[in-house]
Amino acid sequence: MGIQVLKVSGNGNINAIADTINKYVVEDGIVHIDAIGIKATYMTVKALIQAVEYLVSKGYRFNLRPYYVKVNTAGNDIQPISKTAIRWTLIAKGK
Repeated sequence: MGIQVLKVSGNGNINAIADTINKYVVEDGIVHIDAIGIKATYMTVKALIQAVEYLVSKGYRFNLRPYYVKVNTAGNDIQPISKTAIRWTLIAKGK
C-alpha cells in the first residue's frame, strides 16, 4: 500500500487524528500529515504528541521530520490555488 497523506483541518478531533496517525504508522510504517494554517498546525502538533506517546509506550522507535511542501487547494475558479503546508513525516519501526 502507498504512503498515506493525512490532511488535518483546524476543526479536527485530536483523539481521532492521533488514532488515525497511529493506525497508518503501525500498518505501513510511515505516514505524512499535512496542515495549512495556524489552527490546523496546532491541532496536528497536539495529535502528534498524543500519537508519539502511544508509540513510545508500545516500544516503537520512530523518526519525525517537519518540512514545507506546496499543495494545491480548490479555488473558486477552475484553477487550483497553490499553498504552502507544513508536512510531518512519521516513520516508525516496531520492537
